[in-house]
Amino acid sequence: MGVGPACPCKFRLGVAGNAAPAMVTVTDPNGDVTIFMGTINFSAEQCFTGGPNCNPAVDNFTISFGSNGSTINFTQGRRGTISCFEDLIAMLDNGTAQASGNVLTGDFTVDFSYEINPITDIATISITATGADNTVFQTIFMAMVSPQTFIGGCEETTDL
Repeated sequence: MGVGPACPCKFRLGVAGNAAPAMVTVTDPNGDVTIFMGTINFSAEQCFTGGPNCNPAVDNFTISFGSNGSTINFTQGRRGTISCFEDLIAMLDNGTAQASGNVLTGDFTVDFSYEINPITDIATISITATGADNTVFQTIFMAMVSPQTFIGGCEETTDL
């Protein structure tokens, strides 16, 4: 695994129980929209270390969605740029991932945001993935945060 772009912050994000209800829309290159209701799992680990520093080699996110036999998976997720705000919001722009399953396949550019409500520990997660053929996957859903979820800054970046 190669080293991703710089680490202005770090995060480890997840969905409690590894599943949350979600509605997903897939828009094909002709503009035709298909709506799926199902269950989604989302995890992302960027630049994360258990200590105060960041590790640029930590660079992964995955998305798995299922709906009555339809599956959409994004694997081998790598960051473009990341940002964090007040230890409650983590964002990734221009990431890349491989889509697989029986609905989508191929290379996708992925953007996501994960915003935690500090009172309820519920995250609002927004994901947009655009394929090389202009197919678009979109969802916004809410889920309890996983116990391992962390968003924070880096005291310094460790170069590998």
